[in-house]
Amino acid sequence: MSVRENIALDIVQDLQGITNPAPVIVSRNPIKLTDLSIAQFPAIIVQTTNEQRTDETSTNTFRFGQIEYTITGYVRADSSATTVNNNIDTQRNNIIEAISEKLEEDRTRNSNAMNSYVTAVQTDDGTQFPIGTAVITFVVDYKYTRGTL
Repeated sequence: MSVRENIALDIVQDLQGITNPAPVIVSRNPIKLTDLSIAQFPAIIVQTTNEQRTDETSTNTFRFGQIEYTITGYVRADSSATTVNNNIDTQRNNIIEAISEKLEEDRTRNSNAMNSYVTAVQTDDGTQFPIGTAVITFVVDYKYTRGTL
């Protein structure tokens, strides 16, 4: 299996270990929010988005890669009423914190990476209410032998 694939699998496996709030779904495949029941939230989707590569100049054997993952957390308000009690912002904040903390536990992605870190966090504008979305950009720096991705 490739280093890229090992890193992606490690991210998913780690996120499946979140306990509070415990995600019901952690997947690398896109989902249709309308297909989810209330009981299937929170849900997390991990997708590889961009990668930049460079050669190591000293040996010309190794390459460096920097993969960007988009990790999207979906939460659902306890109430669909648009009142101060719907707690959607609290739930978004909780899933952001849980994902960020879990990813920090192993920045080497099970020894497949040199470093990994969150670079950005965004939330939705509320148009999907009672669903809330948090989008985390996660970057992984890794090294691999040329020709062995």
